[in-house]
Formats: sequence, C-alpha cells, structure tokens
Amino acid sequence: MRRTALAVTAAAIVAAVPLLSSCSGEPRAGAAAVLGDDERITVSQLQNRVADVRDAQNASAQADEMIDQSGDLSVDTLNTMLQGRVIEQAAENHGVTVPRGEVQRTRRAEAESVGGEEQLEAMYLQQYSIPPEGLDTHYKQQLMVQGLVQKLGINPQTQEGQAQLGGLLVEASEDLGIDVSPRFGTWDNEQVRLAQADTPWIKQVSATAEDGAVPQQQ
Repeated sequence: MRRTALAVTAAAIVAAVPLLSSCSGEPRAGAAAVLGDDERITVSQLQNRVADVRDAQNASAQADEMIDQSGDLSVDTLNTMLQGRVIEQAAENHGVTVPRGEVQRTRRAEAESVGGEEQLEAMYLQQYSIPPEGLDTHYKQQLMVQGLVQKLGINPQTQEGQAQLGGLLVEASEDLGIDVSPRFGTWDNEQVRLAQADTPWIKQVSATAEDGAVPQQQ
C-alpha cells in the first residue's frame, strides 16, 4: 500500500529549531485549550472529536487492536487539533490558501492509489486515529504546509529546509498563544506539541512540490 505523498514526519523538522521559551496558565472554564484572547477548543468539542474516533474504531474489524494502541485518546486528539491550528496560522501568516477543490482532488487521488475510499479511511484511522469526518481537514492542512514549502522555496528533504519549516511552525505556535488546561497537560512551543501526547508530531506534514499536488496560492 502506497503511503501518502504528503508524508514527511516533522520530528526532524522541529529538532532542528532553536529552543524557545513558553509558558502556560489556567485556561478559562470549560475550555480544553485557549488560543489567544478569543479562540477556544472546548471540552465538549474535544469530546465530540474523540467520540468520532471511537465510533469509527468500534465499527472496524480491528477495533480491539486500534483501541488498545490509541493510548490517551483525549490528549492525542487535542494534540492533533492544536497542531492543525498551528499549520493554519502559519499558512495565514504567509498568505497560503487551499481551494476546496484541491482538497477533494488530492483525497480522490490517494484513495485511488490505495484501493478506494474505504481503504483510505481505514488506513488513516488505524495509523493516525483520524476518523473519516476529519480527513478533509487533514488534507487541507497538509496542503497548506505543501503550499508553504512551494511559496517560500523550502526543501524539507534537507536539514536546512527542515529547520526553516520548523521555525515557521514554532513562530505560528507562539503567535497563537496556546494555553492548555492542566487536565490535558502542557503545550510545548519548542516542539509544537502537547508534552504528554504519545502520537508523532504532525503525522504527515510536508513534501516537496514534485511529490504531490500543490495548492493554489493567492
């Protein structure tokens, strides 16, 4: 089965970024995380996302295995949601946009490469705990990173390129001012992740332009 053309693990990217300080206070009541002055990920929103993952897992023939391997799903899901917002902020910072049609074309192309939409959904659920409802958002965010790569002339296959891209994401994380409820851990701006999360850093974060479709930029 072909792995997605958008796949480059970002652990190496952020490892090359200079360490930056971060701080965290007590988020407002009812919030799993607060971003800046007026954006919140509520506990209810997080619970709904976790329920989507569990429902999809329970419907799978590999339900027991996936549930056993999914660890602290609330923490890992919040981690994924926050990392996605970091990507969106980085794209906004640099004027990168992704048309909906590009998301759909990329998803269809990968579905064809792995044997169909059902196989695609199963792959992302099993490997990355992404439910079918989250795939369009996932593709959009990864295309945003690919757009950054193209627009800024970054080569993520090199250490220099990884450091450059990692720096953009750290900057975006700091811009968001992420403050996480202690119930879910602490946000690490240096690594752009929840310190308690078990999942890899942004699962499929980047590729060179020739590795896949690149979004239009405006």
